[in-house]
Amino acid sequence: MTGPAENTPRDLGLVIGRHPVNHRKRWVNAGWALLVAVVSGWLGTWGLSATGEGTPGGNKAVGLFLGLSLGAVIVAATQIVRALHGQPGEYFETHEEGLVHGTRRGTTGWSWHRVTSLHVDGDALNGLATRLGNGYRIEIGLDDGTRLRTDGLAERAGDLGRVLLARCPHVALKPRIPWYGRAGAWPLVAAAACVAAIPAMILYIVAHPDEEHRITTGEGMTMLHTEPGISEAGYAFLSVGMLVCAITAISLVIAYVRGRAYR
Repeated sequence: MTGPAENTPRDLGLVIGRHPVNHRKRWVNAGWALLVAVVSGWLGTWGLSATGEGTPGGNKAVGLFLGLSLGAVIVAATQIVRALHGQPGEYFETHEEGLVHGTRRGTTGWSWHRVTSLHVDGDALNGLATRLGNGYRIEIGLDDGTRLRTDGLAERAGDLGRVLLARCPHVALKPRIPWYGRAGAWPLVAAAACVAAIPAMILYIVAHPDEEHRITTGEGMTMLHTEPGISEAGYAFLSVGMLVCAITAISLVIAYVRGRAYR
């Protein structure tokens, strides 16, 4: 059994707008984010090893650098994943009678009545969010099972969203339930696991204290040698791990609370 026949751009009337997707910018964003992650992570790790217990101000600075490094890693990973999912030469084109999606592999068109779901989120006004493509999200579902997605890195994404909403009133007002509205109590379960991981890492640190050994030299002198139970890199890894678990647990609890509004 075959799906509905595809439309060609000529079948869909005059062009309203063309919106290329700048996937190259995602790689640039990822590169800058990784640079920030490496520099801030090195500063945080160096501060952690150099200051020891440190002062409250020093500890805040170390936490700031490590948190900045973690955030930059997340941004870089997100940008890389989206760049890998993107297609070279991708663009969206709105016509009087329908939508065209094209890449270097070819183009496909659909008339407006074949759009079965449409979600447009964001305002594309925040500078950093727009740079990363996070300020605007568009998801389109077609009757042949095709799902198209784009974000603020589509040229004039706001115009694309407005045309879609205007041309597809039959689906534009359908409510969208986000993942946390469908997840039930699973976010709380995952949050509990993250919380449990924090004392587990603390217990691991406590169970591996520094050990002191007496060493007798050739001249008959006895020296006290301290062997660290955990290396500096290990401390840095565990510190970042605890920070990640704490942030993730808080985010999951917030997601659970927000998800209750959809039930």
